[in-house]
Amino acid sequence: MKLDTIIDELQEYCFEDKESIKDRKDLFNNYQIEFLDGWIGLLLNQYLYKDKYEVYISIKTKDKIACPLLYKSFSNVMYAKMYYNELKNLIDNNDEKFIINRCKTRN
Repeated sequence: MKLDTIIDELQEYCFEDKESIKDRKDLFNNYQIEFLDGWIGLLLNQYLYKDKYEVYISIKTKDKIACPLLYKSFSNVMYAKMYYNELKNLIDNNDEKFIINRCKTRN
């Protein structure tokens, strides 16, 4: 299955951020590797004006993206880093089918 088709399928699992667009974020940490015929990435963002962090996966090709997947927000950087490491382990130690199926969950 091509990644473009998988991205279309994953769109319904992307988290919709209800926060104000004025809430500025800074990239705290990221990770990206080749995935099928595109890329899979992991992001840890820090809100600049409040004690809040967010972690999520993105899957993309040159023309499409499914993002954010498996989104979680935290008020503690230690918990955000733990979840980041959990998702990095998911990406590094599982096959594409397992990763895609995990991205289809909301917990």
